[in-house]
Amino acid sequence: MTSRYYEVVFSGLGGKGVLTLGQILAEAGMQIYQHVSYFPNYSPAMRGGESESTVVFSDDYIPSPLVFNPLHAIVMDPASFTTFESRLKPGGILFCDNTVISAKGERDDIEVFAVPASEKAIELGDLQVANMVLLGAYAGKIESVPVGMIERALTKKFAGGRREALLELNKKAVREGNKLARKT
Repeated sequence: MTSRYYEVVFSGLGGKGVLTLGQILAEAGMQIYQHVSYFPNYSPAMRGGESESTVVFSDDYIPSPLVFNPLHAIVMDPASFTTFESRLKPGGILFCDNTVISAKGERDDIEVFAVPASEKAIELGDLQVANMVLLGAYAGKIESVPVGMIERALTKKFAGGRREALLELNKKAVREGNKLARKT
């Protein structure tokens, strides 16, 4: 049996849910992978500064939580697009919110997977769930973690707290992103 290994970096400006995406995906991955790594990296300015989170899933030991050249990246702003287009491994996939990122990319050895995440989030009623639309698109395209497990991780994070009212909207956003990925 071949060992499964997935790595993804989320990148964007602070306050856009980049760290939350990593936490949710790592929590979901712990339900099916023997080894999971989550590594947040953010500037001292919580809102507006550059933020990243890296998640690695594997059936085998993960040698380092740091991934400079990921196979997959989800970016939420133009600067992150430029950075990760150059850092992505050949054959990788760069997921981006094409509502706010107009770049098409210059490399021909990676795929740019454009998702109208902010547009879909506004349709759902709250721009803040654009990050969850992108997470759903990643889950639909890569199939490293099923949407149901992401929804369980969301429930664990949001249930019983002050953000519980946002739980269903976040789940819906993940499902919508998943549908968008499966249509293409």
